[in-house]
Amino acid sequence: MPYNYKGDLYKREIVKKLQDVGLDVKSVNALNKIMEKMGLLIHYGNGWGTTDADAKFSMWHKGVLNSDLWHPELVDEIAKFLKK
Repeated sequence: MPYNYKGDLYKREIVKKLQDVGLDVKSVNALNKIMEKMGLLIHYGNGWGTTDADAKFSMWHKGVLNSDLWHPELVDEIAKFLKK
């Protein structure tokens, strides 16, 4: 199952959902870069950390490096960002 017990999505599931609606997101790495442009992630050495901007999207991994679980509402926000 792609969701954890809190209903969050893994990044690979976000990529799949974005691809399913016709958006050109090739990989989790591409998703990380998009989320960095949105101000949701910052790059730390070999990993990614969340920012305060993601507070309404991240359920419980806020501030944790390599966080990969996100609230499903994030898919809509990324789609809006990419369609601009």
